[in-house]
Amino acid sequence: MSLVDAASALDDLAAGRTPDRATVIAGALALDTLVQRGSADRELLDAAAGLQMLATGGDLSLDATGRERAATLAVAVRRAAALQER
Repeated sequence: MSLVDAASALDDLAAGRTPDRATVIAGALALDTLVQRGSADRELLDAAAGLQMLATGGDLSLDATGRERAATLAVAVRRAAALQER
């Protein structure tokens, strides 16, 4: 489970593709870890909520605005991943 998985799943959503379920689950778990530690900002909380919904069988059905938001969240998740690597 990694934040890279979360970013990848968000990239797929931004492109209008359905992300791989294993990637969604791994990404949701990684984001949940950050949330539980209290080290998640609003962007990461939004990303975690979206991937949690998908991981538990929900559907996001994103329009153009939603796909743009997914792309923005992917950038935020990658930024968090880079900070974790330091």
